[in-house]
Amino acid sequence: MHHLVLGTAGHIDHGKSSLVKCLTGSDPDRLPEEKARGVTIELGFAHLSLEDDGEKYEIGIVDVPGHADFVNNMVAGVGALDLALFIIAADDGWMPQSEEHLHILTYLGISNIVIALTKADLCDDVPFSVELLKDELQDTSIADAPIVPVSSITGAGIDDLNTVLLEKLRHCPPHCDAAKPRLAIDRIFSPKGAGTVVTGTLTGGVINL
Repeated sequence: MHHLVLGTAGHIDHGKSSLVKCLTGSDPDRLPEEKARGVTIELGFAHLSLEDDGEKYEIGIVDVPGHADFVNNMVAGVGALDLALFIIAADDGWMPQSEEHLHILTYLGISNIVIALTKADLCDDVPFSVELLKDELQDTSIADAPIVPVSSITGAGIDDLNTVLLEKLRHCPPHCDAAKPRLAIDRIFSPKGAGTVVTGTLTGGVINL
C-alpha cells in the first residue's frame, strides 16, 4: 500500500474545492464563513483511495485557498507534496494567482504536476480550450504537464483524471525513513478541553506515540 500526499493549486473560483469534493465525496470547506462566501480560507483536507493492478494508493489531499489574501495558508499546505493538482478554469484561463501558485510550487521544488482544466461544461469547444491553454503555458515550467478537462458538475473527465493521477503517483519515489522525522505543520488549533493540537504531514522518519 502506498501513502501519498496531493495538494491543489490555482486561482480563486477556479473550482479547486469542488473538484476535490467530486473526486472524494468530501467537502474540504468546513468553516461556516467558507460556505457562506464560497471561498476557501483555511486548508481543507480529504482522502482518496485508488487502485491499479492490485496496488493500493491512499492519497491525502490538501486543498489550498486561491485568494491572494490567504497565500500564507497556501504555502503552509504545499510544503510536503508528492503531487500537485493544478486547477485552471476553462472559462477563465491563466490568472494572477495561477502565476503566483506556480512560482510557489517552483520555489519549493514541486515539479510533479497534473493540470485539471475545470468547468469544461461551460466550454463549447473543449479541445480548442486545451490548445489555448497549452499556448499560454508554453513558456512555463508546466508546459509539458498533462492537461485533463473535467467538470465537477457533470462528472465528465473524472475517470480520466484518476487514470492520469495514478500514472503520476505510480512513479513517485518511495518515502524513505531517514531517522530524522520532520512535520510540515498544516494547522494549529485548540479544541475545548484538549489543549493545543497540531496537524501536518510527517516526512523523513517515524514517530511512535
